[in-house]
Amino acid sequence: MSKRNLLCILFCLFVNPWAMSQDLHYPAKHWMRYSKITDAGFDERQLAAVKQQFEEQGGSTLLVVQAGKVAFSWGSPDRRYLQASIRKSYLSALFGIFAEGGEIDLQADLASLAVDDLQGLTDTEKKARVIDLLRAKSGIYLPAAYSPKGMAKFLPTRGSHQPGTFWYYNNWDFNALATIFQQETQQDLFSAFDKRIANPLQMEDFRLFDTYYRFEKDKSIHPAYLFKMSARDMARFGLLFLRQGKWKKQQVIPAGWVKESTKAHTANLGRGFQERGGYGLLWWIAPPINGNTVFYAAGSGGQRLFVIPEQDMVIVHLVDTYQNRAVNNSITLSLVKQLLDAKTKEVKRNAELEQLKVPVQEKSPALDRTAAKKVIGEYHHPFLKKLGISLQKNDLVLQTGVGTFKLFPLGQDQYLIEDIQFPIVFKAGDAVQKGTASSVVNDQRMVEQVIFYFFPKP
Repeated sequence: MSKRNLLCILFCLFVNPWAMSQDLHYPAKHWMRYSKITDAGFDERQLAAVKQQFEEQGGSTLLVVQAGKVAFSWGSPDRRYLQASIRKSYLSALFGIFAEGGEIDLQADLASLAVDDLQGLTDTEKKARVIDLLRAKSGIYLPAAYSPKGMAKFLPTRGSHQPGTFWYYNNWDFNALATIFQQETQQDLFSAFDKRIANPLQMEDFRLFDTYYRFEKDKSIHPAYLFKMSARDMARFGLLFLRQGKWKKQQVIPAGWVKESTKAHTANLGRGFQERGGYGLLWWIAPPINGNTVFYAAGSGGQRLFVIPEQDMVIVHLVDTYQNRAVNNSITLSLVKQLLDAKTKEVKRNAELEQLKVPVQEKSPALDRTAAKKVIGEYHHPFLKKLGISLQKNDLVLQTGVGTFKLFPLGQDQYLIEDIQFPIVFKAGDAVQKGTASSVVNDQRMVEQVIFYFFPKP
Protein backbone atom coordinates (compact mmCIF):
# COMPACT_ATOMS: atom_id res chain seq x y z
CA MET A 1 0.00 0.00 0.00
CA SER A 2 1.36 3.42 -0.95
CA LYS A 3 2.03 6.08 1.66
CA ARG A 4 -0.59 8.29 0.00
CA ASN A 5 -3.30 5.61 0.20
CA LEU A 6 -2.49 4.92 3.84
CA LEU A 7 -2.80 8.62 4.67
CA CYS A 8 -6.17 8.76 2.88
CA ILE A 9 -7.50 5.85 4.93
CA LEU A 10 -6.29 7.39 8.19
CA PHE A 11 -7.84 10.72 7.21
CA CYS A 12 -11.21 9.07 6.57
CA LEU A 13 -11.12 7.24 9.87
CA PHE A 14 -10.30 10.34 11.93
CA VAL A 15 -12.64 12.69 10.10
CA ASN A 16 -15.45 10.15 9.82
CA PRO A 17 -15.00 7.37 12.41
CA TRP A 18 -17.96 5.54 10.85
CA ALA A 19 -16.34 5.30 7.44
CA MET A 20 -15.48 1.69 8.24
CA SER A 21 -18.78 0.97 10.05
CA GLN A 22 -19.45 -1.95 7.74
CA ASP A 23 -16.74 -3.81 9.68
CA LEU A 24 -18.53 -3.31 13.00
CA HIS A 25 -20.62 -6.19 14.29
CA TYR A 26 -24.34 -5.86 14.98
CA PRO A 27 -26.85 -8.51 16.00
CA ALA A 28 -29.33 -9.61 13.34
CA LYS A 29 -32.59 -11.30 14.34
CA HIS A 30 -30.77 -12.89 17.26
CA TRP A 31 -27.66 -12.02 19.26
CA MET A 32 -24.48 -13.95 18.68
CA ARG A 33 -22.24 -14.77 21.62
CA TYR A 34 -18.64 -15.83 22.05
CA SER A 35 -18.40 -19.60 22.42
CA LYS A 36 -15.67 -19.00 25.02
CA ILE A 37 -15.73 -16.14 27.53
CA THR A 38 -11.95 -15.92 27.25
CA ASP A 39 -12.27 -15.07 23.54
CA ALA A 40 -14.08 -11.89 24.61
CA GLY A 41 -11.03 -10.99 26.71
CA PHE A 42 -12.42 -11.88 30.15
CA ASP A 43 -10.72 -13.90 32.87
CA GLU A 44 -12.99 -16.77 33.92
CA ARG A 45 -11.85 -16.94 37.55
CA GLN A 46 -12.36 -13.24 38.12
CA LEU A 47 -15.80 -13.40 36.49
CA ALA A 48 -16.83 -16.30 38.73
CA ALA A 49 -16.13 -14.12 41.78
CA VAL A 50 -18.02 -11.20 40.23
CA LYS A 51 -20.99 -13.43 39.46
CA GLN A 52 -21.18 -14.68 43.03
CA GLN A 53 -21.13 -11.13 44.34
CA PHE A 54 -23.69 -10.00 41.75
CA GLU A 55 -26.14 -12.68 42.90
CA GLU A 56 -25.50 -12.12 46.62
CA GLN A 57 -26.14 -8.39 46.23
CA GLY A 58 -29.54 -9.00 44.66
CA GLY A 59 -28.87 -8.87 40.93
CA SER A 60 -31.19 -10.86 38.69
CA THR A 61 -29.97 -10.53 35.09
CA LEU A 62 -26.70 -9.25 33.70
CA LEU A 63 -25.69 -9.16 30.06
CA VAL A 64 -22.37 -7.89 28.70
CA VAL A 65 -21.81 -7.02 25.05
CA GLN A 66 -18.23 -6.81 23.78
CA ALA A 67 -17.51 -5.59 20.25
CA GLY A 68 -21.12 -6.14 19.19
CA LYS A 69 -21.37 -9.73 20.44
CA VAL A 70 -22.56 -11.07 23.78
CA ALA A 71 -19.58 -11.86 25.99
CA PHE A 72 -21.74 -13.57 28.63
CA SER A 73 -25.22 -13.49 30.10
CA TRP A 74 -26.42 -14.34 33.61
CA GLY A 75 -30.08 -14.77 34.43
CA SER A 76 -32.88 -14.51 31.86
CA PRO A 77 -31.97 -12.14 28.98
CA ASP A 78 -35.46 -12.45 27.48
CA ARG A 79 -37.43 -11.61 30.64
CA ARG A 80 -39.09 -8.18 30.53
CA TYR A 81 -38.37 -6.03 33.56
CA LEU A 82 -39.89 -2.74 34.63
CA GLN A 83 -37.53 -0.04 33.38
CA ALA A 84 -38.45 2.69 35.88
CA SER A 85 -36.49 5.85 34.98
CA ILE A 86 -34.56 4.25 32.13
CA ARG A 87 -37.69 5.33 30.24
CA LYS A 88 -36.23 8.85 30.14
CA SER A 89 -33.23 7.83 28.05
CA TYR A 90 -35.58 6.16 25.57
CA LEU A 91 -37.47 9.44 25.29
CA SER A 92 -34.21 11.34 24.83
CA ALA A 93 -33.48 9.26 21.74
CA LEU A 94 -36.86 10.18 20.25
CA PHE A 95 -36.26 13.87 20.91
CA GLY A 96 -32.97 13.61 19.02
CA ILE A 97 -34.69 12.10 16.00
CA PHE A 98 -37.56 14.58 15.83
CA ALA A 99 -35.54 17.66 16.74
CA GLU A 100 -33.27 17.00 13.77
CA GLY A 101 -36.36 16.59 11.61
CA GLY A 102 -37.55 20.05 12.66
CA GLU A 103 -40.70 18.83 14.38
CA ILE A 104 -39.49 19.79 17.87
CA ASP A 105 -37.86 23.14 18.67
CA LEU A 106 -35.57 22.64 21.65
CA GLN A 107 -35.46 26.41 22.28
CA ALA A 108 -39.24 26.79 22.40
CA ASP A 109 -40.54 27.81 25.82
CA LEU A 110 -43.60 26.43 27.59
CA ALA A 111 -45.57 29.61 26.98
CA SER A 112 -45.24 29.26 23.22
CA LEU A 113 -46.11 25.56 23.47
CA ALA A 114 -49.16 26.26 25.68
CA VAL A 115 -47.94 23.75 28.26
CA ASP A 116 -49.57 24.13 31.68
CA ASP A 117 -50.71 22.03 34.63
CA LEU A 118 -53.37 21.75 37.31
CA GLN A 119 -51.94 24.44 39.56
CA GLY A 120 -51.20 26.78 36.69
CA LEU A 121 -47.66 27.72 35.71
CA THR A 122 -46.40 31.18 36.56
CA ASP A 123 -45.11 33.51 33.86
CA THR A 124 -41.57 32.78 35.01
CA GLU A 125 -42.10 29.01 34.90
CA LYS A 126 -43.50 29.29 31.39
CA LYS A 127 -40.11 30.68 30.29
CA ALA A 128 -38.60 27.21 30.73
CA ARG A 129 -37.48 25.83 27.37
CA VAL A 130 -37.64 22.27 26.07
CA ILE A 131 -33.85 22.02 26.43
CA ASP A 132 -34.17 23.04 30.09
CA LEU A 133 -36.53 20.16 30.75
CA LEU A 134 -34.19 17.74 28.98
CA ARG A 135 -31.40 18.94 31.29
CA ALA A 136 -33.65 18.67 34.40
CA LYS A 137 -33.32 22.43 34.88
CA SER A 138 -36.86 23.67 34.33
CA GLY A 139 -37.16 25.51 37.63
CA ILE A 140 -40.69 24.05 37.92
CA TYR A 141 -41.27 22.26 41.20
CA LEU A 142 -44.74 20.78 41.03
CA PRO A 143 -46.18 17.36 41.91
CA ALA A 144 -45.76 14.71 39.22
CA ALA A 145 -47.04 11.25 38.40
CA TYR A 146 -44.87 8.26 39.33
CA SER A 147 -42.64 10.24 41.69
CA PRO A 148 -40.86 8.40 44.51
CA LYS A 149 -41.22 9.83 48.00
CA GLY A 150 -37.67 11.20 48.12
CA MET A 151 -38.12 13.16 44.90
CA ALA A 152 -41.21 14.90 46.29
CA LYS A 153 -39.80 15.32 49.80
CA PHE A 154 -36.80 17.40 48.72
CA LEU A 155 -38.61 19.35 46.01
CA PRO A 156 -37.28 22.93 46.08
CA THR A 157 -39.62 25.74 47.03
CA ARG A 158 -41.66 26.82 44.06
CA GLY A 159 -40.12 29.88 42.40
CA SER A 160 -36.77 29.45 44.15
CA HIS A 161 -34.79 29.01 40.92
CA GLN A 162 -35.04 30.56 37.48
CA PRO A 163 -35.49 28.19 34.51
CA GLY A 164 -32.19 26.89 33.18
CA THR A 165 -30.15 27.73 36.28
CA PHE A 166 -30.54 24.85 38.76
CA TRP A 167 -30.47 21.07 38.35
CA TYR A 168 -33.12 19.05 40.18
CA TYR A 169 -34.22 15.55 39.26
CA ASN A 170 -37.99 15.98 39.11
CA ASN A 171 -40.47 13.83 37.23
CA TRP A 172 -42.48 16.91 36.32
CA ASP A 173 -39.87 17.81 33.71
CA PHE A 174 -39.67 14.30 32.32
CA ASN A 175 -43.42 13.74 32.14
CA ALA A 176 -44.10 17.12 30.57
CA LEU A 177 -41.56 16.23 27.89
CA ALA A 178 -43.79 13.34 26.82
CA THR A 179 -46.73 15.72 26.48
CA ILE A 180 -44.59 18.06 24.40
CA PHE A 181 -43.34 15.21 22.22
CA GLN A 182 -46.84 14.01 21.39
CA GLN A 183 -48.20 17.51 20.90
CA GLU A 184 -45.45 18.61 18.54
CA THR A 185 -45.05 15.40 16.54
CA GLN A 186 -48.70 14.32 16.59
CA GLN A 187 -47.46 10.83 17.31
CA ASP A 188 -47.96 8.45 20.19
CA LEU A 189 -44.69 8.16 22.10
CA PHE A 190 -44.68 4.39 22.31
CA SER A 191 -45.68 3.88 18.68
CA ALA A 192 -42.91 6.26 17.62
CA PHE A 193 -40.39 4.28 19.70
CA ASP A 194 -41.61 1.06 18.12
CA LYS A 195 -41.35 2.39 14.57
CA ARG A 196 -38.23 4.54 14.80
CA ILE A 197 -36.10 2.51 17.23
CA ALA A 198 -37.40 -0.96 18.15
CA ASN A 199 -38.10 -2.05 14.56
CA PRO A 200 -34.80 -0.90 12.98
CA LEU A 201 -32.90 -2.54 15.85
CA GLN A 202 -34.91 -5.78 15.46
CA MET A 203 -35.73 -5.90 19.16
CA GLU A 204 -36.80 -9.44 20.02
CA ASP A 205 -39.07 -8.92 23.02
CA PHE A 206 -40.40 -5.35 22.85
CA ARG A 207 -44.19 -5.09 22.45
CA LEU A 208 -46.54 -2.14 22.60
CA PHE A 209 -48.57 -4.30 24.96
CA ASP A 210 -45.83 -3.77 27.56
CA THR A 211 -46.00 0.03 27.51
CA TYR A 212 -48.23 2.07 29.76
CA TYR A 213 -49.25 5.66 30.48
CA ARG A 214 -49.59 6.18 34.21
CA PHE A 215 -51.94 9.03 35.06
CA GLU A 216 -52.21 10.50 38.55
CA LYS A 217 -54.75 13.17 37.76
CA ASP A 218 -54.88 14.48 41.32
CA LYS A 219 -51.25 15.58 40.87
CA SER A 220 -50.74 16.52 37.23
CA ILE A 221 -52.20 16.33 33.75
CA HIS A 222 -48.93 14.91 32.43
CA PRO A 223 -48.67 11.09 32.65
CA ALA A 224 -45.56 9.03 33.20
CA TYR A 225 -44.72 6.72 30.29
CA LEU A 226 -43.63 3.26 31.43
CA PHE A 227 -41.72 0.54 29.60
CA LYS A 228 -41.02 -3.12 30.26
CA MET A 229 -38.02 -4.44 28.35
CA SER A 230 -35.66 -7.40 28.28
CA ALA A 231 -31.90 -7.29 28.80
CA ARG A 232 -31.19 -8.37 25.24
CA ASP A 233 -33.33 -5.55 23.84
CA MET A 234 -31.84 -2.99 26.23
CA ALA A 235 -28.42 -4.10 25.00
CA ARG A 236 -29.44 -3.28 21.42
CA PHE A 237 -30.40 0.22 22.53
CA GLY A 238 -27.08 0.58 24.33
CA LEU A 239 -25.19 -0.65 21.28
CA LEU A 240 -27.01 1.92 19.16
CA PHE A 241 -25.61 4.71 21.36
CA LEU A 242 -22.20 3.04 21.45
CA ARG A 243 -22.22 3.17 17.65
CA GLN A 244 -23.05 6.88 17.65
CA GLY A 245 -26.69 6.30 16.70
CA LYS A 246 -25.91 4.18 13.68
CA TRP A 247 -27.35 0.69 13.17
CA LYS A 248 -25.64 -1.15 10.35
CA LYS A 249 -26.06 1.29 7.43
CA GLN A 250 -28.90 3.34 8.94
CA GLN A 251 -28.40 6.48 11.04
CA VAL A 252 -31.27 5.83 13.46
CA ILE A 253 -30.40 8.66 15.87
CA PRO A 254 -28.33 11.70 14.83
CA ALA A 255 -24.69 11.23 15.85
CA GLY A 256 -24.62 14.79 17.11
CA TRP A 257 -27.52 14.06 19.45
CA VAL A 258 -25.78 10.99 20.88
CA LYS A 259 -22.73 13.13 21.64
CA GLU A 260 -24.75 16.02 23.07
CA SER A 261 -27.11 13.94 25.18
CA THR A 262 -24.38 11.81 26.76
CA LYS A 263 -22.05 14.61 27.83
CA ALA A 264 -22.36 16.30 31.23
CA HIS A 265 -24.50 19.43 31.02
CA THR A 266 -24.38 19.48 34.81
CA ALA A 267 -21.27 18.14 36.54
CA ASN A 268 -22.06 18.71 40.23
CA LEU A 269 -25.49 17.33 41.02
CA GLY A 270 -25.74 18.14 44.72
CA ARG A 271 -27.27 16.31 47.65
CA GLY A 272 -28.01 12.64 47.14
CA PHE A 273 -26.53 12.45 43.64
CA GLN A 274 -22.80 13.14 44.12
CA GLU A 275 -21.71 9.58 43.33
CA ARG A 276 -23.74 9.46 40.14
CA GLY A 277 -21.39 11.81 38.31
CA GLY A 278 -23.01 14.26 35.90
CA TYR A 279 -26.23 14.62 33.92
CA GLY A 280 -26.71 15.11 30.20
CA LEU A 281 -30.00 15.11 28.29
CA LEU A 282 -31.89 12.36 30.15
CA TRP A 283 -28.65 10.36 30.49
CA TRP A 284 -26.24 10.04 33.43
CA ILE A 285 -22.48 10.38 33.03
CA ALA A 286 -20.52 8.39 35.59
CA PRO A 287 -17.20 9.46 37.09
CA PRO A 288 -14.41 7.81 35.03
CA ILE A 289 -14.04 4.12 35.84
CA ASN A 290 -10.54 2.69 35.33
CA GLY A 291 -9.92 5.75 33.15
CA ASN A 292 -12.92 5.00 30.92
CA THR A 293 -15.78 7.29 30.01
CA VAL A 294 -19.07 5.70 31.08
CA PHE A 295 -22.57 7.02 30.40
CA TYR A 296 -25.67 5.22 31.54
CA ALA A 297 -29.44 5.05 31.84
CA ALA A 298 -30.67 4.41 35.37
CA GLY A 299 -33.90 3.21 36.92
CA SER A 300 -35.02 2.78 40.51
CA GLY A 301 -34.04 -0.49 42.16
CA GLY A 302 -30.81 -0.98 40.25
CA GLN A 303 -31.97 -1.14 36.63
CA ARG A 304 -28.97 0.06 34.61
CA LEU A 305 -27.73 0.30 31.04
CA PHE A 306 -24.02 1.21 30.88
CA VAL A 307 -22.17 2.21 27.71
CA ILE A 308 -18.35 2.28 27.74
CA PRO A 309 -17.07 3.60 24.39
CA GLU A 310 -13.32 3.09 24.96
CA GLN A 311 -13.94 -0.60 25.68
CA ASP A 312 -16.53 -1.09 22.91
CA MET A 313 -18.74 -2.47 25.68
CA VAL A 314 -22.37 -2.39 26.84
CA ILE A 315 -23.48 -3.70 30.24
CA VAL A 316 -27.10 -4.36 31.24
CA HIS A 317 -27.80 -4.81 34.97
CA LEU A 318 -31.31 -5.75 36.08
CA VAL A 319 -32.90 -6.43 39.45
CA ASP A 320 -36.13 -8.30 40.17
CA THR A 321 -38.06 -5.28 41.39
CA TYR A 322 -41.22 -7.35 41.04
CA GLN A 323 -40.04 -8.93 44.29
CA ASN A 324 -39.20 -5.52 45.81
CA ARG A 325 -35.49 -6.18 45.49
CA ALA A 326 -33.14 -3.23 45.07
CA VAL A 327 -29.44 -2.62 44.43
CA ASN A 328 -28.07 0.86 45.02
CA ASN A 329 -26.10 2.96 42.55
CA SER A 330 -22.70 2.57 44.25
CA ILE A 331 -22.98 -1.22 43.98
CA THR A 332 -23.80 -1.09 40.27
CA LEU A 333 -20.86 1.26 39.59
CA SER A 334 -18.58 -1.01 41.63
CA LEU A 335 -19.76 -3.96 39.56
CA VAL A 336 -18.80 -2.14 36.36
CA LYS A 337 -15.30 -1.60 37.74
CA GLN A 338 -15.00 -5.29 38.63
CA LEU A 339 -16.11 -6.28 35.15
CA LEU A 340 -13.54 -3.95 33.61
CA ASP A 341 -10.89 -5.41 35.93
CA ALA A 342 -11.89 -8.89 34.74
CA LYS A 343 -11.30 -7.93 31.12
CA THR A 344 -7.59 -8.76 31.00
CA LYS A 345 -7.02 -9.37 27.29
CA GLU A 346 -7.97 -8.10 23.88
CA VAL A 347 -10.85 -9.70 22.01
CA LYS A 348 -9.71 -12.66 19.97
CA ARG A 349 -9.88 -12.04 16.25
CA ASN A 350 -12.13 -14.44 14.33
CA ALA A 351 -13.40 -15.94 17.58
CA GLU A 352 -15.91 -18.76 17.34
CA LEU A 353 -19.49 -17.57 17.85
CA GLU A 354 -22.83 -19.18 18.61
CA GLN A 355 -26.39 -17.92 18.93
CA LEU A 356 -27.44 -16.58 22.31
CA LYS A 357 -30.15 -19.01 23.34
CA VAL A 358 -32.86 -18.68 25.96
CA PRO A 359 -34.91 -21.48 27.53
CA VAL A 360 -37.97 -22.47 25.50
CA GLN A 361 -41.10 -21.70 27.48
CA GLU A 362 -43.48 -24.57 27.95
CA LYS A 363 -46.79 -23.96 26.24
CA SER A 364 -49.52 -23.32 28.77
CA PRO A 365 -52.98 -24.92 28.49
CA ALA A 366 -55.60 -23.10 26.45
CA LEU A 367 -57.52 -20.43 28.33
CA ASP A 368 -60.88 -21.56 29.66
CA ARG A 369 -62.93 -18.46 28.92
CA THR A 370 -65.85 -19.61 31.07
CA ALA A 371 -63.57 -20.02 34.09
CA ALA A 372 -61.82 -16.74 33.28
CA LYS A 373 -65.03 -14.72 33.09
CA LYS A 374 -65.98 -15.54 36.67
CA VAL A 375 -62.87 -13.81 38.08
CA ILE A 376 -63.06 -10.62 36.01
CA GLY A 377 -63.32 -7.50 38.12
CA GLU A 378 -61.50 -5.03 40.35
CA TYR A 379 -59.53 -6.07 43.41
CA HIS A 380 -57.74 -4.21 46.18
CA HIS A 381 -54.31 -5.21 47.47
CA PRO A 382 -52.88 -3.73 50.72
CA PHE A 383 -49.64 -2.68 49.01
CA LEU A 384 -50.37 -2.69 45.28
CA LYS A 385 -53.73 -0.96 45.78
CA LYS A 386 -56.12 -1.18 42.83
CA LEU A 387 -55.73 -4.20 40.57
CA GLY A 388 -57.89 -5.37 37.70
CA ILE A 389 -58.53 -8.68 35.96
CA SER A 390 -59.95 -8.49 32.46
CA LEU A 391 -60.21 -10.36 29.18
CA GLN A 392 -58.38 -8.82 26.23
CA LYS A 393 -58.98 -10.78 23.05
CA ASN A 394 -57.85 -14.30 23.95
CA ASP A 395 -55.86 -13.39 27.04
CA LEU A 396 -56.70 -13.01 30.69
CA VAL A 397 -54.67 -10.04 31.93
CA LEU A 398 -53.68 -8.41 35.19
CA GLN A 399 -53.89 -4.60 35.20
CA THR A 400 -51.65 -2.79 37.69
CA GLY A 401 -50.41 0.72 38.37
CA VAL A 402 -47.28 -0.02 36.36
CA GLY A 403 -48.76 -1.79 33.36
CA THR A 404 -50.59 -4.85 32.11
CA PHE A 405 -49.40 -8.46 32.37
CA LYS A 406 -50.70 -11.57 30.64
CA LEU A 407 -51.83 -14.50 32.78
CA PHE A 408 -51.01 -18.01 31.61
CA PRO A 409 -53.18 -20.91 32.85
CA LEU A 410 -51.43 -23.34 35.20
CA GLY A 411 -54.42 -25.33 36.42
CA GLN A 412 -57.80 -24.90 38.04
CA ASP A 413 -58.08 -21.20 38.97
CA GLN A 414 -54.28 -20.79 38.87
CA TYR A 415 -52.29 -18.57 36.50
CA LEU A 416 -48.66 -17.54 36.06
CA ILE A 417 -48.03 -13.80 35.68
CA GLU A 418 -45.87 -13.24 32.61
CA ASP A 419 -42.46 -11.66 33.41
CA ILE A 420 -43.34 -11.25 37.09
CA GLN A 421 -43.11 -15.04 37.28
CA PHE A 422 -45.08 -15.92 40.36
CA PRO A 423 -48.60 -17.40 40.35
CA ILE A 424 -52.03 -15.95 40.98
CA VAL A 425 -54.58 -18.17 42.68
CA PHE A 426 -58.27 -17.30 42.52
CA LYS A 427 -60.46 -18.39 45.41
CA ALA A 428 -64.12 -17.93 46.12
CA GLY A 429 -64.46 -15.33 48.84
CA ASP A 430 -67.15 -14.42 51.29
CA ALA A 431 -68.78 -11.00 51.54
CA VAL A 432 -65.77 -9.64 53.47
CA GLN A 433 -63.06 -11.13 51.25
CA LYS A 434 -64.76 -10.33 47.95
CA GLY A 435 -62.67 -8.08 45.73
CA THR A 436 -59.51 -8.30 47.81
CA ALA A 437 -56.07 -9.70 47.03
CA SER A 438 -53.19 -10.64 49.32
CA SER A 439 -49.63 -11.85 48.87
CA VAL A 440 -48.20 -15.02 50.38
CA VAL A 441 -44.52 -14.51 51.27
CA ASN A 442 -41.83 -16.91 52.49
CA ASP A 443 -39.18 -16.47 55.19
CA GLN A 444 -37.02 -14.43 52.79
CA ARG A 445 -39.98 -12.14 52.15
CA MET A 446 -40.21 -13.38 48.59
CA VAL A 447 -43.72 -13.48 47.13
CA GLU A 448 -44.71 -17.07 46.43
CA GLN A 449 -48.21 -16.34 45.16
CA VAL A 450 -50.99 -13.76 45.22
CA ILE A 451 -54.48 -14.84 46.18
CA PHE A 452 -57.44 -13.06 44.58
CA TYR A 453 -60.83 -13.55 46.24
CA PHE A 454 -63.73 -13.36 43.82
CA PHE A 455 -67.42 -13.51 44.64
CA PRO A 456 -68.97 -16.63 43.08
CA LYS A 457 -71.62 -15.72 40.56
CA PRO A 458 -74.87 -17.74 40.72
